Amino acid sequence: MKLQTLRSALKTARSRITMLPTQRPDVVERKRGSAGVRDRERIRARDCGLCQECKRQGRTTLGHPVDHIVPLWNGGSDDDSNKETLCVPCHDAKTAREARQRARG
Repeated sequence: MKLQTLRSALKTARSRITMLPTQRPDVVERKRGSAGVRDRERIRARDCGLCQECKRQGRTTLGHPVDHIVPLWNGGSDDDSNKETLCVPCHDAKTAREARQRARG
């Protein structure tokens, strides 16, 4: 009796797994782990550790977060050309703007 119950539970679980999309074509995976760490270090070195948004506004501010210029969810790539160093206030403001934009659709 227990074996029959287990078999039917496994069949149900297996069918649920196969129904899940394996990969969405509109989603770009960001680099994680040591590859992501190396990428962020390379971008910070390229940008001399300065916030690029502050630099555009004529200010000199140390930056730390590495941000995608065009968000991945909005069609941006994970290439170095689409990344920049920002200071925490600029990063937080940009993230908030993008969250509002994404919520609107």
